[in-house]
Amino acid sequence: MLSDMTQLQIAPSLRLDDIRHLVVMAKSVTGISLDETRTDFIAGRLGRRLAANGLTDYAEYCRLLKSDMAERVAFGEALTTHTTSFFREKAQYDWLLDEGLAELQDGGRTKGRETVFWSAACSTGQEGYSALMTAHAARDGGLRSFEPRLVGTDLSRPVVRRAEQAVYARGETDGIPAELRPRFLLSSKKSTGIYRIVPELRTQSTWRNANLVTGHGLDGIAADVVFLRNVLIYFDAEIRQRVIDNVYRRLRIGGFLMTGHTEASHARRAGLELVRPSIYRKVA
Repeated sequence: MLSDMTQLQIAPSLRLDDIRHLVVMAKSVTGISLDETRTDFIAGRLGRRLAANGLTDYAEYCRLLKSDMAERVAFGEALTTHTTSFFREKAQYDWLLDEGLAELQDGGRTKGRETVFWSAACSTGQEGYSALMTAHAARDGGLRSFEPRLVGTDLSRPVVRRAEQAVYARGETDGIPAELRPRFLLSSKKSTGIYRIVPELRTQSTWRNANLVTGHGLDGIAADVVFLRNVLIYFDAEIRQRVIDNVYRRLRIGGFLMTGHTEASHARRAGLELVRPSIYRKVA
């Protein structure tokens, strides 16, 4: 009942002109194509931004977005979804462990340098740390000269900061296989059920704020394995192609691109060949 009352209070100020302005701004800032009919989603995500700025209606907020660059950043962060977990879509990590990482080494492409994993929409870091755990498991299995390095990027500054801190509650670590937990998790001495990723993995990681649509923050990335999962579904065809191009240019030849299973068809591009469902190799 409280939720319904809140929506009734917000709805009068969310006029059609405001919605259209917010849709255009969302496309410009994040690349996300908002559905104009999803007023409940828009109000739910942006209501807090109005409150944070002491505003009472969306017309005021639209005017603020025109003049305040910092608020445009916060606006983009409010609209993006950050759902992740350790070893999500585990079949991809299993394939890397059993076949993919050995292929990279056998081809000689990583000889004399680090093997770079890029979590392109890293959220709070679980995806990237899962990749590093897989890499170390591969080293234990025989890839002795294998030196992993992780780069994590995300549009949201708060989730990037949390990924860098690498602190997780018990429920958030459930996806980590039992045999890996003692090696890669440290239990908090002050709080029960709180864990931190071990220093070895943290020192092998770099986290930064970046925009996959504009390419801002992506300079210098050259990856052997890219995770681009549960991202493309939020974009229209034009923006998806722009994101794929930005990722493709930063994936080394012979490297692998991992997508979400529901969006694998969106990643098709000249120069990428399908290796497994949702796994591509760059061939040119």
